[in-house]
Amino acid sequence: MIHIESKEIKEITISALVLALAFSIALAGGIQKLGVNIFVISIITVSVGFVLHELGHRFVARRFGYYAEYRMWLNGLFLAIVSSFFGIVFAAPGAVFIHQRADLWGHKSAASKSREGMISVFGPMVNIILAVVFVLLGFLLPVYKNIFSFGYTINVWLALFNMVPIPPLDGSKVLAWNAKIWASVFGLLLVSYFFL
Repeated sequence: MIHIESKEIKEITISALVLALAFSIALAGGIQKLGVNIFVISIITVSVGFVLHELGHRFVARRFGYYAEYRMWLNGLFLAIVSSFFGIVFAAPGAVFIHQRADLWGHKSAASKSREGMISVFGPMVNIILAVVFVLLGFLLPVYKNIFSFGYTINVWLALFNMVPIPPLDGSKVLAWNAKIWASVFGLLLVSYFFL
């Protein structure tokens, strides 16, 4: 069972809404072209992709016995909005922070490189799975193909951006853990974003 604290719910909700607005602006081609429809579609698709990405990290971290919680990053929220005016979204509105639960003496330790890598790759993998689901839904319900295409694009972008190997993004931790896994996931995402 996933237990989420009220502060965490508030911060992940704010992050999801700001990220949805940023993607709406970028994909509409500017705030002057932004309509209600694209914003509503963005709220649905971005929220699903972003929230499940972060909960994916959180779930795996807690399965390993770490304390994990989402915290928004105000500078990241600001950068998401500002970058959207240039047609791209800096998609780092916050992160799941993890650490070992305190021992009897109150000491906490960081996750091992391998566990940190596994926790980090799980978020983008959630987005890849969601992208596949959106593609399948597009075939099954072609009348909503534009919405599902939007969901596909958002999820591939969230995964691709997060797999860039620059700290503190997920890709830097995955690359430090296993270069082959990083290259496989990043390569798949590049092909998915630019050619599919």
